[in-house]
Amino acid sequence: MNELLTMSVREMAGLIRSGGLSPLELLDAHIKRIQDVNPYINAVISERFDEARKEARSAAELLSKSRENLPPLFGIPCTIKDTYAVKDMPWAVGVWERRYLVADWDATVVKRVRNAGAIVMGKTNVPEAAMWCETYNHIYGRTKNPYDLRRGAGGSSGGEGAIIASGGSPFGIGSDAGGSIRYPSAFNGVAGHKPTGGLVPATGHWPQAAGPVARFCTYGPLARRVCDLSYILPLLAGPDGEDKSVEKRQPQLFDFLDRSQLKVYYFDYNGQTRCDGEVIRAMGMAVGAFKALKIPVEYWRPEGVEKSLEIWQAGFSQNPEPFKHYLEGDQPIHLGKEFIRFIFRQSKITFPALGTAIVEKPGQFLKGRNRKLIQLASEVQRGIETKLGDNSVLICPVFPKPAPRHTWIWLDFLGIGYSGLFNILEFPATVVPIFHREDGVPVSIQMVGSRFCDHLTLSVAELLEQVFGGWKPARVI
Repeated sequence: MNELLTMSVREMAGLIRSGGLSPLELLDAHIKRIQDVNPYINAVISERFDEARKEARSAAELLSKSRENLPPLFGIPCTIKDTYAVKDMPWAVGVWERRYLVADWDATVVKRVRNAGAIVMGKTNVPEAAMWCETYNHIYGRTKNPYDLRRGAGGSSGGEGAIIASGGSPFGIGSDAGGSIRYPSAFNGVAGHKPTGGLVPATGHWPQAAGPVARFCTYGPLARRVCDLSYILPLLAGPDGEDKSVEKRQPQLFDFLDRSQLKVYYFDYNGQTRCDGEVIRAMGMAVGAFKALKIPVEYWRPEGVEKSLEIWQAGFSQNPEPFKHYLEGDQPIHLGKEFIRFIFRQSKITFPALGTAIVEKPGQFLKGRNRKLIQLASEVQRGIETKLGDNSVLICPVFPKPAPRHTWIWLDFLGIGYSGLFNILEFPATVVPIFHREDGVPVSIQMVGSRFCDHLTLSVAELLEQVFGGWKPARVI
């Protein structure tokens, strides 16, 4: 594989600044890789290669005049999840009724990566309305895992995870309401970070959460290396004057981790869904690594996590916008009729999206139960933050098993509680691969920290990446 397809973003940026790498050469290498692998994995669903080449030529011309004061992502290509508005590009988000929609503006995070010098190559696939942990829809089809095409790439940032794992994109921007950055990162063996709630603006992301749900939905990077997540996250963070849920603070980041102050807690069973042997093995390897590094490690399962899935469901029951509305065009949807259409294979709505819309209404009768679970979430949040403080992390599974085969993820539906809980608690979480099976499929775990301790989860994840090697390029073809 071309070495340009395995470099970190930081390495690329350094070479461009020194004159050792042309932005056009870097872009063309990634475009060629996308063209080679995308027919197999179906990750990039709309491209702007011609426009990107014009931007790369302009960057090269600027470099020929001066290399001073270049922005941090100058000349670095990237991809963007289809949930974000990218000017003059389709913005369907897998919803049939949005299939002709083209954005006429850039989302805040897209503006920010472009202002930092990045060059957008294209947009990546998502499940319908970004509502499922496997990526497929009736407009663009199914995204496949580059390590094993019979397996899913996760969701909802599945296209991002797959194309980064394949070497086709150095980094991408995803979003996470219940694991949507973390599942694709884990299933595709790349690094991914779910920021603290209220750190990165949602402006220009669809669906856009409102009310108390706004801080449960987060927006962050996926990349080849953890160091790239640390490099990119500060560029995305901070208020934009539009998203009122975002706090006026930048993530604290540092390059040196004081191990003498660090303590690690872990659990490998949340009391609700047991993990398979490979995930247990990955957790054990991580625990062993910390012990070998003389970092204190202690088993601790926070009280209340056995209600993880229920807490996640209760948290999102507060969304003021009915999910059904996300699937509608000019005419309202009659769910009963749409279900019959689905039975006879005539519906353009996928089962996860239709199922979510159907069960949402009966869920309104559980308001009393949901209030109790939301109160429990506050207690769990306080308990974990009291235990972790600013110097400890909690490591745990992302999902009960590595990437399942297509559609089989339904068998482990309860497992979404492992990641979904931390959206409701607003905690940052960083995913890193620990090992790859003999068939190449990666096995990953997540580091969780107190709110606004993004720097700590990233630093601990980078430590494990150094021990175990991190991402390994998928040999799609």
